[in-house]
Amino acid sequence: MVSKFINFIYLILFTTHLLVATELRNDTQPQDLKTLVSKIIPLRHDGKIEIPSHIKHIKLDIGLSYNAPMSQQWLSRENDLLVFGFEPNPTSVASILQGARKKDFSHGDPLEKRFIGTNFFLIPCALGLSNDTMIKFFVTSKDCGCSSIYQPKDFEIERIINVPIFSLSSFFDLFPFDSHPIIDYIKIDAQGADLDIVKSAGHYLEERVIYITIEAENSQYENTVNSSQDIDNYMRSIGFIRHITSYTSDPTYFNPRFSDYIRTHNVQIYQKG
Repeated sequence: MVSKFINFIYLILFTTHLLVATELRNDTQPQDLKTLVSKIIPLRHDGKIEIPSHIKHIKLDIGLSYNAPMSQQWLSRENDLLVFGFEPNPTSVASILQGARKKDFSHGDPLEKRFIGTNFFLIPCALGLSNDTMIKFFVTSKDCGCSSIYQPKDFEIERIINVPIFSLSSFFDLFPFDSHPIIDYIKIDAQGADLDIVKSAGHYLEERVIYITIEAENSQYENTVNSSQDIDNYMRSIGFIRHITSYTSDPTYFNPRFSDYIRTHNVQIYQKG
């Protein structure tokens, strides 16, 4: 009976995720982030996100492509981890929620459906710096992992759609830092918008985040300010230091405010590809 009940709850959460993704694919009307999140994740009476007490670690996976391979890596290794994923491409969102299949042997393992709605919540929106709640999104034809809010210089554009966009600080405004005061790790792979996303986090990054990995891409999209030097200058300006490790391939930074914390807590990071 317990197993059947758990499966039933999982089905409800998975179906809700899928319905929200379908809504966003067909709806170009803006909505606030709290409304969007409330359709996917339970909220407390005070409007903050409800996180189970057994969860000890939080990660953010920003830019999931069609299969969310980094979330799969993390969740397969940490039982007490909860991941919030962000992806604006409706095709990628549908692929993940329906159970993605690996398109190429070189791609990472797709996220298992069993994590969705339990340890993984997908928020279908873009993040960044914008005065509007909707933004143009350039969907590329051959690789959905190359789609971006910035216009590609060389990739073939299949279509241009409107997607919701919010600041990362708007999400953190909803986060229950009273019960889970620290974000272990943020991985950003956003096709030229990475530094925009970092900047949109405001004071939360300095106060609440231990590690962050940021893709440096400044040549394949129009009007980006996202070079390795741009990223390094900004991260150092807010007190982060470069963290060299074999566990990540893109530029990774550590918040030295948490030097004592990591001595007594098992904080894992991983990013490849």
